[in-house]
Amino acid sequence: MPSTTKLLQAAAGNAGGTLGYVEDVFSTYLYEGTGIAQTITNGIDLDGEGGLVWIKQRSGSGSHGLIDTARGRQSILYSNTTGSATTDSSSTQDLTSFNSNGFSLGNQFNFSCNSLSEDYASWTFRKAEKFFDVVTYTGDGVSGREIPHNLGATVGCII
Repeated sequence: MPSTTKLLQAAAGNAGGTLGYVEDVFSTYLYEGTGIAQTITNGIDLDGEGGLVWIKQRSGSGSHGLIDTARGRQSILYSNTTGSATTDSSSTQDLTSFNSNGFSLGNQFNFSCNSLSEDYASWTFRKAEKFFDVVTYTGDGVSGREIPHNLGATVGCII
């Protein structure tokens, strides 16, 4: 076997760290709103591993809602606005639970994520080394501070 082939095989075998298959850490899932509680089963373990769900209405002009496991299911960040995250403490809120195989939606809507007969897209990102992390950080006005994370790699994007 040529040495270049051996080198490429060795590099491929060592690539990616702990990241396995993309379908274990990321999902694009299209669904129709029911207007009542429903579970979105996309195979992503948010309950045990943590992560973020991004939901956008496709059949209307609803906001982009981002909900993550670090801030909790009651905090929604609207990426298409300049406002800070909103908090909803009701038990039937937009996202009611992070599950071991996806997430569950309630029947109260601060943003449109489950309205009857509306079409939605959801993007789910699971925390995984060299792929995605969710952390909270409170700045102190001093520049040059490092934000700790568990990526094990150089950060490509911070929101």
